[in-house]
Amino acid sequence: MPIKTFWYLTQADGDYPWSPGGLYPVDGQRQIELAKTIDDGGFEGALVATWPNDPFISATWAAAHTSRMKFLVAIYANMMPARLLAEKALTFDAFSGGRLMINSVNGRENILTKYDMNVEHDRRYELGEKYWDEFRRIYAEGTESNFPNTPLRIDAPADRSVPLWGTGDSPAGLQNAGKILDAYLIMLRETSFVTQKFTAARESAAAEGREYTDFGALSGVIVRPSRDEAIERFRSLFEKAGIEQIQDVLDRAVRRRTHGKQDLKTFTARDAQRQGWVDTINAGKLPEPEDLYLGDGLYAGITAWSPLDIFATGSSAVYYVGDPDEITGHVRTLRDATGPTSLILAGWPLIDEAKNVAEHLIPRFEKL
Repeated sequence: MPIKTFWYLTQADGDYPWSPGGLYPVDGQRQIELAKTIDDGGFEGALVATWPNDPFISATWAAAHTSRMKFLVAIYANMMPARLLAEKALTFDAFSGGRLMINSVNGRENILTKYDMNVEHDRRYELGEKYWDEFRRIYAEGTESNFPNTPLRIDAPADRSVPLWGTGDSPAGLQNAGKILDAYLIMLRETSFVTQKFTAARESAAAEGREYTDFGALSGVIVRPSRDEAIERFRSLFEKAGIEQIQDVLDRAVRRRTHGKQDLKTFTARDAQRQGWVDTINAGKLPEPEDLYLGDGLYAGITAWSPLDIFATGSSAVYYVGDPDEITGHVRTLRDATGPTSLILAGWPLIDEAKNVAEHLIPRFEKL
């Protein structure tokens, strides 16, 4: 089965958006250029993430300038009334030709409290289940004008509903995923990790008498015609950030996660490999690419949303790094072992790296 390839559509862009001066300013025209690159490059679509921009507006802006790509829009359940979201979805699909997908986000407390959504973790899943049931019902019914003299309706497409993607790690999250999601999504890690996550997800759906239509994984990627070129670009992610910036970001992360009880110099990692990264960084040196290799074609790196994963907690800051055939081989092995149907990839700058993936990987993924 061919692998469907998605890209990232976000304003979190730049040469090195994790470093001061490396992040581009918000720019609607560059967003259009990125969307056109995705649309023309053969990608299935793009994940539109929850950054400071409103993802639904960002997707609508891009949809007006594209013709085929799909938009996997991150939405927090209960952030807006289900009826209002259904009306937005019906309008988006009517105007775009049915290109909307939704990534259901359960949310973090530091985000949800901004919107006065003070609900404990497991309870959020219960409320989310009701929310998405209501959304699907209203979407299927369609919407009509509030003015009795205007018999205008927007009906749902006869042959589709809005696919609902998402994840869930805790027992409550897995149960919720099995009940409501169409597609299960994870942050990519080694094959053993993916096997564990996808097996648990399949069991959660089977317990509800359901099956997922898709399994997806999110990863960074650096593909170049030669492996040496790809490794040098990967190395530059760390060199451009610089040791002081990496030390500062990780130190703040350790203090945040330990509630101030530890800092980077007193932190002890869960395994010898990650402890080696910590020791190297504390010594004022950058880890070498070979030291960051995790196995199965993946390297621990830096992304716009996550620092180097010294915590071993499932961070998505991993990269496929290599030449086209090498990366395709690793994806084929992963597909055969665990069954993903989709990859959501990212690399920076987003336009430049999307072009590399379109040229070197998508034609190969389509033949898997």
